Amino acid sequence: MSLLQENSSDDFEDDEQCQGLIIRRTRSYSTRTGQSKLTPRETSDANAVDQAIACALKSRIKAFHYTQKQLQFLPPSIKHLSKWNTLRELDLHGNQLKSLPDEVGHLKFIEVCNLSNNHFEDLPLILGSLPRLTKLLAFNNHLGNLSSSLVFSKLSNLRILNLNNNSITQLPADIGCLINLEIFTIEHNQLLELPREIGLCTHLVELHLGFNSLTRLPLEIGYLINLQTLIVHRNDLLEIPESITNLKTSLKHLDIACNRLRIFPSKFYTLQLHEFHSEHNPLLERVPIHSVQENEILTLKEICARRAMGELCNTNGGSQAILRAQLQKNSKAKDILVQCTECQFCHNYFLNTWLECVEFIDVQQTFKGAHSQQTTIATIPQRVLLCSYKCFNNPDHNYYGVAFV
Repeated sequence: MSLLQENSSDDFEDDEQCQGLIIRRTRSYSTRTGQSKLTPRETSDANAVDQAIACALKSRIKAFHYTQKQLQFLPPSIKHLSKWNTLRELDLHGNQLKSLPDEVGHLKFIEVCNLSNNHFEDLPLILGSLPRLTKLLAFNNHLGNLSSSLVFSKLSNLRILNLNNNSITQLPADIGCLINLEIFTIEHNQLLELPREIGLCTHLVELHLGFNSLTRLPLEIGYLINLQTLIVHRNDLLEIPESITNLKTSLKHLDIACNRLRIFPSKFYTLQLHEFHSEHNPLLERVPIHSVQENEILTLKEICARRAMGELCNTNGGSQAILRAQLQKNSKAKDILVQCTECQFCHNYFLNTWLECVEFIDVQQTFKGAHSQQTTIATIPQRVLLCSYKCFNNPDHNYYGVAFV
């Protein structure tokens, strides 16, 4: 058996010099504190890793691979890999590790860390001591509820994160600290919700959320202005947030197949998709039935809000400026008017009273960049909000009222 040590130890037979370190042939391996002995299996693991480290130190290595060895214990001697400051990749995949020693924190120049196919139940906190880490692979582990994890708050340079095939139910709000994250994949988990702080990861280009238990996406998804690929298939989504239309210049690939969607957001047609998958959703169908609609009765608050928004949009510059100045002095009125929505037929504004209608859009005609073989859906229902039955009863549109039967 071989062992890397910096100081003398008991029970040695002969020494061998390697790059200024002493490789001792030993019969026993004490822990760092010297208070207890390792198990025979841990001793065997430690000596095997020491042997690999000794070989690696004979050259200025850029990557250290110790994979598929059923390793259960990573010894503190791992810190010796920091000798040359050339190590950029630490690959420990395919073992049985549950933790990492604090000595991993000595590897300050690590950029890629592969911990996949191990037995980690939480992300090791010591990863936060690797300031240059840009790629972290932790798929196929035993990760569960990460809501209390503090690792992400220290990994601001991370660009690629793969947490696929775990049992993750919740992510921490600290996910928003990954401000340079570009690719995030957390498929085949048990994720119940996506933290709203995901909206702070504005450099995201790819977001893979397939095969989870999501019922909704946060409104903050609309802040991901660089997002090109969004994969949310095989979840339980009931709706897509209206804010997704904020991504009309970036989003190219959207897969929301196999969910529980009935209708798509208003102005969904403004997205410039090249690939779109929406099959196996219980989408609304175009089955017209006759219905007599009566005029709505508006509340005083609704009438005042519509009148104010009408004057803001349609009056001349002088009157408009006076009204805006008055609103600046009345924060409550201002907050109310901010919630107004534009009618998609007459383009007047309304507050809380509206008719939810549906328009059926041709997928191939709307998303002209998408190839015909990339979607099996010919038309999809898109939400339309109208301000009154007067607009709804106008014959100059193709909107349908929504009826659930």
